[in-house]
Amino acid sequence: MVLDQIKAVILAGLVLGIEDRVIREIKKFEGVKDGFMVYGEYDGVFIVEVPSQEKLNALISRIRRTEGVARTITLVAI
Repeated sequence: MVLDQIKAVILAGLVLGIEDRVIREIKKFEGVKDGFMVYGEYDGVFIVEVPSQEKLNALISRIRRTEGVARTITLVAI
């Protein structure tokens, strides 16, 4: 683990029927440490770790632009 990394959990609402594909794709993104499907209001959860707020903003934007992602919510660890 690198010190001073920003850690966050991103919850994602995904398009029905392609959840597995979307999760597999997002797990390849730099900074995404893990991703998995869940039951509930959101369909996918991603654990991320990046060196700066700028990198987190870029990663969130990339995830939001990914085909099959309907919405996200980001929880930043303190």
